Amino acid sequence: MNTPKDFHNAFLDTAKRDDILNYYVNRAPDDAHDSVEDMKQAIEWEDTPGCYLFSGLRGAGKTTELQRLLADLKVKNIPAFYCSADSFLDLNEPAITQTELIFTALAGLSHAVKKAYGDDFLTETIWERTKKAMDSKVELKPKIKAAGAEVEFSLEENITFKQELIKFANSSNKFFQEAIKFANDVAASVKRHTNQDKVVLVVDSLERLSAPNGQEHVLFESLKDLFFNSPARLSFENITVIYTVPPYIHAVLPSIDQFYSGSFSLPNFKVIQTPKKEKPIEKNPEGIDKMVCVVEKRFPEWENYISKPVIEEFAWLCGGNVRRMFALIRHTTKKAVLGKVNFPVNRVNSTPVKQAILEETKNIQWLNAQDRKWLIHCREHSGNLAQYINDLASDLPPIIRLFDHSLVLNYQNGSIWYQVPPIMNDYFDEQS
Repeated sequence: MNTPKDFHNAFLDTAKRDDILNYYVNRAPDDAHDSVEDMKQAIEWEDTPGCYLFSGLRGAGKTTELQRLLADLKVKNIPAFYCSADSFLDLNEPAITQTELIFTALAGLSHAVKKAYGDDFLTETIWERTKKAMDSKVELKPKIKAAGAEVEFSLEENITFKQELIKFANSSNKFFQEAIKFANDVAASVKRHTNQDKVVLVVDSLERLSAPNGQEHVLFESLKDLFFNSPARLSFENITVIYTVPPYIHAVLPSIDQFYSGSFSLPNFKVIQTPKKEKPIEKNPEGIDKMVCVVEKRFPEWENYISKPVIEEFAWLCGGNVRRMFALIRHTTKKAVLGKVNFPVNRVNSTPVKQAILEETKNIQWLNAQDRKWLIHCREHSGNLAQYINDLASDLPPIIRLFDHSLVLNYQNGSIWYQVPPIMNDYFDEQS
């Protein structure tokens, strides 16, 4: 018999599922508006391996969509590998170099290939080849094992090696030459093994690059170095690669798409109707129904704990952001147990629901005047953000902060548009 704890834990961010098709809900109205179908077609139709960008907010469901892409490619017998950048890098460090990103992509590739085909499949890993090229005497420290961590080494825990690597790459092109050779060797081995002519690598979690302590300008310069200044280095001539990127990258680097084979964006579930000028935002029942379906897939007996009207309200309040809806579900479940409220929680104005909303919005007190200005702007003007940036020095920090905290959400209905989640409505009322 299921318990409130089981229900709560089904909606943890760390909850994993072995078979994505058992819990996946497609937010796209049709294939023409489906970012995964777009990416899959681009990969299948490309004559030479491409380099693609995939953007979306934290909690929007990018990793789930990418796992669906990998599953679809494998059904077509295309060898596809996954690298989570946070296994190798500290994504809270705003100044990450392109050298570190390329090394991370190849370290992830090494790990994924060995996991798929066995430890003896590769004669050497990128760690071993790079150490040899640098003539490095550094002893690599094994990665501290944490829940879900599988990789052997990380740059985050091998600071001296990372410093040597960056110095080596800055002093000559030898690292980049070795990186190309390594990628080509791995691709050739995989193609011989699978008898396929395509290899795909997904480098995920880069949308989590953040700027703690007000270092947004450092992060911006890092993003330019990573994706804008020398984009050709991110490509591999025998491997198709997809990099996730922060959702605001097109606002602060609007011409970035021209350097890549394609750029795709994952919108939030469209629970809000496309805004009309000077009209209040309205609910989109179809999008809300899809988010209810997400809950159903995660926990089929969900109505034993929270009623459908409450889940529908959460879908609306979170603006279609999956992670925030899951947080509201968890908060409500905990508050109901602590308050000895009988399940199911069936009223949107019940005490556990009110407490959950307060819990999820308590951190917005950090908003400053510039943040509030851009928040109001995005609520009233849903169009292209880039055209409203007047001074990058002053406008960049609030834009990054608001996207990082999912206080501005992106949607797509033909063109991309932005809106503030309705959970912020009380905040606007207080400001008024």
